[in-house]
Amino acid sequence: MPFTTDANIITQALDKFRSDSNTAKSPVLNQVAIDEIIQSLDLASYIQHGGLTDGKLAEFMNNYLTYALRLHHPAYLGHQCAATHEAGSLGAFVDAFTNNVMAVYEMGPGAASIEYFMVNWLLEKVGWLPAPVKQSERYEKRSFGGGVLVNGGSIANLTALIIARSKLVPEVWEEGSPSNLSILAPSESHYSIQKAAGFMGIGKNAIYTIDVDQNGAIIPKALQAALDRSKNDGKRPIALIANACSTAVGIYDPLDEIGAFCQENNIWLHVDGAHGASALLSSKHKHLLKGVEKADSLTWDAHKLLRTPSLCAALLVRDHSDLDSGIHQEASYLFHDKEPIGFDFIQRTIECTKSGLGVKLFFTIAAEGEEKIAAYIDGRYALAKEVYHFVIEQSDLECPVAPESNILCFRVQGSDEKQMRIWDKLMTEGSFHLSTTMFMGKRFLRLVFMSPHTTITDIQRLINRIREINKEIGNAVESPGLS
Repeated sequence: MPFTTDANIITQALDKFRSDSNTAKSPVLNQVAIDEIIQSLDLASYIQHGGLTDGKLAEFMNNYLTYALRLHHPAYLGHQCAATHEAGSLGAFVDAFTNNVMAVYEMGPGAASIEYFMVNWLLEKVGWLPAPVKQSERYEKRSFGGGVLVNGGSIANLTALIIARSKLVPEVWEEGSPSNLSILAPSESHYSIQKAAGFMGIGKNAIYTIDVDQNGAIIPKALQAALDRSKNDGKRPIALIANACSTAVGIYDPLDEIGAFCQENNIWLHVDGAHGASALLSSKHKHLLKGVEKADSLTWDAHKLLRTPSLCAALLVRDHSDLDSGIHQEASYLFHDKEPIGFDFIQRTIECTKSGLGVKLFFTIAAEGEEKIAAYIDGRYALAKEVYHFVIEQSDLECPVAPESNILCFRVQGSDEKQMRIWDKLMTEGSFHLSTTMFMGKRFLRLVFMSPHTTITDIQRLINRIREINKEIGNAVESPGLS
């Protein structure tokens, strides 16, 4: 069958999927056993005989999409995954079809140029000097920012720590990682920081925890104590990690004060802004990242609040030379003298083959424009505050922290086990999709407002259902009904 015919079949199926999700016509989640799905989709037969085209393709797509999680659904409240913009999805389609693996410029000049442009756009939002576009100016202007788009915030965080280590210990690529290195980080850091410490041979035990306040934000006065503990153990910190915002409850660390401390003590400051850096687009909320320009590096996930299809994460640096010299690589078929027509991103990432991530980011932002993307972010942050004020008025519910982003945690009065049983019931029936998290020693139900279609009414329905489940499992707390 012609390519355009099958593409039209897929487009129509996805359009119906989108419509049914936006209007809550179908459940947000249809979670069944993996063996049932494999059998239902008839995967073995297609692999053996082929034929996934035309009418069979239409049947397969309709079947497959019944098992797809609906991130645009008003009841999707689960994780920090974008309710993707349709234009971004088309950008991903273009990138997948052309397959221009543009880490080396000759393998995708258009995709590389778009990524270069989008990195500069992000740098400007941070307050860093974008890189010159003309090659001659790159050599004349030595001080400017840089960046690269990678497949996820975890890779961005790992890369940031690798280049921070190279800055402190340039000989590491020849002699290996010394045993006296450390990382300073708050207890609320993303788990990818611990993974990075393990990957780099620094080790989890070399992460020195910075004390946080009751909201989970770094206490600036506690920074010196963490540094002193590292020094007393004979360790040198390669970097200090700050959150913008934290994963569990969405709280921003005081970056201005942290940045000043790091500058005074000559410590690399890496801001994990995977989720919350998108507030830089908002005139109402960019103050939450005051001082971010003092950082040396920043992780910023476009596949979260910038509505870009996964994965698309930016690692940005204040000084491009740190990134360009931070990873040592040798490959005679790639790295050799040549006329600098464009720009090779391969020197900036641990990935070798790299898709054109900037294409889908560009398609997303270009379709809406900055102001509409900022309005979406403002709307999701405002909804979190609206839900917070509603929840704290309920006698049977509690919130640990007033939200600063689009993340809100709350719990029913009772044990951690009760929260998990409520969550498990909701997930099993597929009526709502949410997550749970531990914070300050307690288990909370966690809402992340990503879908542009979620309203306070949807949350009222959720809380009504939670109360019904609470009664079903026993020991429910008497409380007034919702109006």
